[in-house]
Amino acid sequence: MGKSQFQQRFVAFVDILGFSDIVKRMAAEEHLFTTVRDALQKLSSQSRDLTQYRRKKRSEKRSDIRMTAFSDCYVLSESSSFSAWRVLAAVQKLGADFLTEGILTRGAVLLGEAYHEGRVLFGQGVVDAYKSESEVAKYPRILVSAEVRKEVWGYHTGPTWNRGLLKPDVDGLWFVNLLTPSLSKWWLLANPETPPVRSHLKQVREALIDAWKRAKGNPAHESKVWWLIHRFNRVAEEAGLDEIKR
Repeated sequence: MGKSQFQQRFVAFVDILGFSDIVKRMAAEEHLFTTVRDALQKLSSQSRDLTQYRRKKRSEKRSDIRMTAFSDCYVLSESSSFSAWRVLAAVQKLGADFLTEGILTRGAVLLGEAYHEGRVLFGQGVVDAYKSESEVAKYPRILVSAEVRKEVWGYHTGPTWNRGLLKPDVDGLWFVNLLTPSLSKWWLLANPETPPVRSHLKQVREALIDAWKRAKGNPAHESKVWWLIHRFNRVAEEAGLDEIKR
């Protein structure tokens, strides 16, 4: 049997939840057009930045990170010859930024076989990440497989990254913590204007209150939004913020 053309890659598949509903609401809520436009431009910009970063670092053999954004979802991947921390850092940064704008995301990050070159991507790893996002995640959380969790454990040893980059859920699954701004020191993600955690959570609180109001009357949406509100309420008191009530 010939050599496989696929690579073992850390693959992240992330979807923007409720995208069609957001589009429908644009006629009545004009600010949503700007919110969605800016979100998709951010995805496109991040993809270009990562491509440039990869090309610069290829000669130094430091990274093989790739990103493809399409419609309301995106895929990030990195060869298993390198670490998964860049994929996790970028996913956390994008998800946390989107959350402050009231945009909820759901996804999965795992290790699997994939071919990823430009906008061409396929392979069992991509299929498995998509299925995990659509069938297992259920709530607005970005799941992380055991292999990925083991790979990134101990990276970013600052007080929040060391204890809060990944969180366990009651069902035994682990997910990326978006209730904190990105604290990555990676220059491509670093932002000198990154707000402190409390300021980030204040923005998240307003976004979640708005999302909860919109979800009322739709049990499926209510359960998803309340899952995230429940996570917020667990850290609200420590940040000096009021919980969100039903």
